[in-house]
Amino acid sequence: MAHILGIGVATLDIINIVDHYPAEDEEMRALEQRACPGGNAANTLHVLKQLGHHCDLATVLAEEPDGDRLKNLLTQRGIGTDTCQRRSGRTPTSYITLNATNGSRTIIHHRDLPELQASHVANLPLDRYDWIHLQARDTHTTSRILQTLRSRQPSHRPISLEVEKDRDGVDMLFGQPDVIIFSRPFVLGRGYDEPEAFLRGIHKRVPGAILISTWGEEGSWAWASRDGLYHAPACPPPQVIDTLGAGDTYNAGLIHTLANGGTVTQALSNATRLAGHKVGQRGLDSLDISLLQNDGDN
Repeated sequence: MAHILGIGVATLDIINIVDHYPAEDEEMRALEQRACPGGNAANTLHVLKQLGHHCDLATVLAEEPDGDRLKNLLTQRGIGTDTCQRRSGRTPTSYITLNATNGSRTIIHHRDLPELQASHVANLPLDRYDWIHLQARDTHTTSRILQTLRSRQPSHRPISLEVEKDRDGVDMLFGQPDVIIFSRPFVLGRGYDEPEAFLRGIHKRVPGAILISTWGEEGSWAWASRDGLYHAPACPPPQVIDTLGAGDTYNAGLIHTLANGGTVTQALSNATRLAGHKVGQRGLDSLDISLLQNDGDN
């Protein structure tokens, strides 16, 4: 299995499970509450760890009690935190309302902590990693991190980038990763009502990358430079229980398969299958990894 570095955000998630979404000014009692690590990068690494990979996280952790708590929770999940940076500030916290009726989640996020800087990434032992995965956050900071990785990483070691939000200047990042995962809201915000035309257009600009677009209940698409367009249908569960972290689970299934030598077709199938399974259960623990197809190592 691979040694994977995730670069992005770790949050403390406070999840309130309710029997319906509250109306404005309504007072209600939560059915259940739990606190756990969250954030795209941390969630993806949690799933990759369950899939057998060795995972480290590079993020900023606050130097205060909640930062210590978050660090301990990540360590309990088997995610390496020696690659994190401690700085003064408050721990990023997501207050999540999870509707038990339909599995929808509403997130209120508070962040008062600096972004991870490229100078920290430059001092990490990057040669130990087989795969590096990033979130596209502050565009200029992410660009500098990507440039640092490219200057330090051998060209055959893949870098993947998740593009969830359309931030100013984000297009400057597209020429650097080997795999780019675009969210459905990002594609829709660019004026496309389906992923194929969007992927074709991006492919003309970055012909060497594997381009992915997730599309919810319609599955996901990929454009691979040698073979063109692929599609994998969604794998919905009998009942939607919890959609929180479904995209992060998808990313983990994709990275897992590609890092193990699987094809793009296998990667799309595994990612959609694993994400579909996840929304049929509460939380990210104990995912059924037997759902995945054999990859290149089997």
